[in-house]
Amino acid sequence: MKKIIALVLFLIIALSLCACGEGGSDNSQISSPAGDTTLSTVAVTENTAAAQEKSEKFKALEKYDVDIDMNGLNKTMTTAQMTSIINEPGKYLGKTIRLTATYQKQPAETGDKKHYNFAFGYDDTGCCAAWYIEFYGDSVPEDVEDFSSVSMVGTLKQYDEGGQKYLYVDVEHFAV
Repeated sequence: MKKIIALVLFLIIALSLCACGEGGSDNSQISSPAGDTTLSTVAVTENTAAAQEKSEKFKALEKYDVDIDMNGLNKTMTTAQMTSIINEPGKYLGKTIRLTATYQKQPAETGDKKHYNFAFGYDDTGCCAAWYIEFYGDSVPEDVEDFSSVSMVGTLKQYDEGGQKYLYVDVEHFAV
């Protein structure tokens, strides 16, 4: 009986760990509902061109000198570094950071801001550890879509709102 319980527990743990892994799909064959491969070739070509343009914009930010370069780290190391920055901001205030992450906008309920800009990311498992940081700057466009990949170079600063201090990146250079 103990062996059966141990086996069931092992399977539950193993399956839950598998759920945290990154899911994948085979996008090598894309077709329209009518089976038109011309449409899929155009879509793949457009996506490839857009990805190359985005990559070039992101690479343009590499020319700036920074104190903390998050772009050379894997997702787990980025999560660890961002956790350190968020938990001990005093060590990092005034440092220049380069960061690529996912964008999300949240409406502001109070204060003088229309909305809050957040950059966020996950560790390599994609489910178990996450981080986020606010960012603002004149180079940040208003029309960035949620869940877009963004890259930025800026200085880590704090602001006070309602007696609470918040860490953010004062963005000097930005790419979507």
